[in-house]
Amino acid sequence: MRIVHVHHHYWPIIGGMETAIASLAAEQVKRGHEVHVITSRYGAGERPSEEIVNGVYIHRVKAVRMHFPDITIPLDLPKDVIKGADVVHSHSQNSYFSLSVAEEARRRGVPVAFHLMALDALGDHPNPLVRLLGPAYASRAARKAIEVASVTMVKSGWDLERARALGADPVLVPDGVSDVLLSLPRDPEAGRKLVGLEEPYFAYVGRLHPLKGIDVLVRALAEARRMGAEVGVAIAGPGDPAPYLRLAERLGVAGHVRFLGYVSEEQKAHLIDGAVALVVPSVSNYVEAYSIAASEAWARGRPVIASAVGALRYRVRDGVNGLLVPPRDPRALASAMVRLAASPEEADRMGGAGRPEALSWSQVYEMAMEAYRRALGEAAGR
Repeated sequence: MRIVHVHHHYWPIIGGMETAIASLAAEQVKRGHEVHVITSRYGAGERPSEEIVNGVYIHRVKAVRMHFPDITIPLDLPKDVIKGADVVHSHSQNSYFSLSVAEEARRRGVPVAFHLMALDALGDHPNPLVRLLGPAYASRAARKAIEVASVTMVKSGWDLERARALGADPVLVPDGVSDVLLSLPRDPEAGRKLVGLEEPYFAYVGRLHPLKGIDVLVRALAEARRMGAEVGVAIAGPGDPAPYLRLAERLGVAGHVRFLGYVSEEQKAHLIDGAVALVVPSVSNYVEAYSIAASEAWARGRPVIASAVGALRYRVRDGVNGLLVPPRDPRALASAMVRLAASPEEADRMGGAGRPEALSWSQVYEMAMEAYRRALGEAAGR
C-alpha cells in the first residue's frame, strides 16, 4: 500500500506528534509499505526538500505561517504524490496544512484517514487571542475534517466523546511506545547514575515549552522540600533550560534539579526506571492530546502524576495508575509527589496497573491498517 502521512511538522523536529508519525511510518515501512510524508520546510534547517530517511520518502513544501504553527499554509503541493496514494493519513484537524492536503486528496478521489485530536481544546489556551478566536476556528476545522474524511481516528476517550458529538464515527488508534521502552530490562541504578542526584527523584520527559508546565514542576519541588520530602527532579527533553534554572535558583532548589537535554531511548528508559514517578505538569488541554510520555512511564512500571488536562484526565485513573492534580497548582503537585515518595509500594502498584496502557507500535500498526481498510471501503462506496 502507498501511504501518505501529512502534518506541518516532521523530523528533524522532535515532539510528540512528530515522534508518533515517524514511529508509525517506520513500522509501516518495515511491513513492506511505501510510505511518504508531506510536510512544510519549517524546522527543517538545511535539510533538502526531498529525501529518504529510514525508508520514508519526505516531501517538504514551501509554506507561510500566520504566527501560530497550526496556521501553516502550503504554497505548493506534490500533487503527483497525493494522486498516487492509496490512502492519505492527515494528522490533526487544527493543522491548516493537514486539512489542505486532505481536501486536495478528496478532490482527487483518494481515501482520507483523518486523525482528530485535541478537539475543543483551545478554550483554556494561555494566549488570549487563541482563547478568543481559537474555538471558532477549531470547530470549523473539525467539521471540515469530518466532511472530507473517509474515516476518522482518535487517540483517546477524550476525543472519542467529542468526535461522536460532532457526528463522526471514529476508530480508536492511539500512539505506541518504542520496543526499547517495552523490552529493555529495568535498571533503576542506571537511571540514578544518569541523573546524579543522591535523593529520590521525579522525572519529566518532553519538550521544554511554556505550556508543558516545567515552571510548575520546579515550584512544586520547592514546596515538596518545604514539606520535608528529600527529593529532586530530573528533566529530559529539547529546549532552553535557562529560565527554569533561574527559577530553581531563586527558589533555592537548583542543586536538586538536573536538566539532561535530549536523551536516547535507552537513557530515557533507565531515567524512568530510577524515578519515583513520571510527572506531566502541563497547563493546557491543547498540548495533551494523548501523552506518549505517560505510556512510556507505564511501560517501565512507573506511575504518572499528571495535571487534569486533555486526554490525561481519561488516561490517568486517580489512585489506580497514577495521580491527577489541578493544573497550575504547585502545592497540589507537591502533595502528590510527597505521597508517592513516602510510599514506594503504592508507587509500584500504580506503575504496574498502568502497564496495559502501553501499546507497541506493532499493535498500533494493526489498528491503523484496519482504519485504512475502512477508509478504502468508504471511498469505494461514494
